[in-house]
Amino acid sequence: MDVLLIPHIVAGAVALASGVIAIIARKGSKPHRLAGIAFVLSMLLMAVSGGYIAFLTDDRITVLVSLLTVYLVSTAWTAVRRSDNANDPCRWITLAAATSIAGFGGYLGLEANQGRADVIDGSFVVPATVYWMFGGVAALAAAGDAWVVVRGPLVGRARLARHLWRMCAALYIAASSFFTGQQDVFPEALRGSLLLQIPELLVLSLLLFWLIMVGRAKRFAGPRKQST
Repeated sequence: MDVLLIPHIVAGAVALASGVIAIIARKGSKPHRLAGIAFVLSMLLMAVSGGYIAFLTDDRITVLVSLLTVYLVSTAWTAVRRSDNANDPCRWITLAAATSIAGFGGYLGLEANQGRADVIDGSFVVPATVYWMFGGVAALAAAGDAWVVVRGPLVGRARLARHLWRMCAALYIAASSFFTGQQDVFPEALRGSLLLQIPELLVLSLLLFWLIMVGRAKRFAGPRKQST
């Protein structure tokens, strides 16, 4: 397990650094593309290694978050990398994956309500709402996938919006996992402080900013379809 922990930590650090560059850099620029590649690869390594460690230790909340992260990063990447094809079978695969993750989150939430919840650091019992929150994100993504299956490929602003919110959601998960979930690595004066939530709020703020910019920029115009 220690062998997996080192690449997990390194990948997490690279993901945070590259994610910051990608979200700040001008969209479509070379720095954005290079940082995006580094972010995708490091996030996948972090999520897979973390999920496997969590599976071995019966840490179900981390397994759920890892599955969701892999899904979000993969579908965000394919949103701008794959060609539009209405008959692409991957659309059904992503819909099935999102639906399964949403169902898993709902199931864990129900179990937590009945007294079987994960215990973090020996004292914090994960509430049912946390499982349902991550399951809800997966359900939202599944709704977007269903829209694509029924209405066809997204184009223009809608396609970029899909890419943006899923990448930023994954970055938010990485940021919250470190700044909120690993507070023991910070000075004692900062533990429990609202200051550690600032990076997470910045990710959400930058997501809103870029969604507005993409919505207003003429170069992203095209046949508009709703993105969820």
